[in-house]
Amino acid sequence: MRALVGVALIALIGCGKGTAEIALGTVGETMAYDQTAFTVQTGQKVHVVLSNHATSQAMKHNWVLVKPGTEADVANGGVAAGEGSGYLKQGDANVIAFTPLSQPGGQVEVTFVAPAAGSYPFICSFPGHYTLMKGTLTVTP
Repeated sequence: MRALVGVALIALIGCGKGTAEIALGTVGETMAYDQTAFTVQTGQKVHVVLSNHATSQAMKHNWVLVKPGTEADVANGGVAAGEGSGYLKQGDANVIAFTPLSQPGGQVEVTFVAPAAGSYPFICSFPGHYTLMKGTLTVTP
């Protein structure tokens, strides 16, 4: 029995699809993430922790993974939805995963399963931030 457990454990470790831990921060009082590129595998569990290092109330932030080419639509839909919805339109089919809105000095997180292989943009949907606060999650097979 012990040999079977050992083989199963090695098989799980060998598959390379443990949880991808992504620690992401913001850069002070700017509209910028401290990292703009990450790579994970298709079907991998992904845990993103966003630490908001700002102190100004104008610097609330979130992390929103979207379908390619939909950044503006998601951001504009979020503005229309308002702060009460975390600047995200409820049920937006273009949103793959997102954190709640983080207050300055706060921390938020999300866990999701990586989508199909490809390059996926991530943005902050707080009004006016998405054009500067962005990056890419690359998903490999």
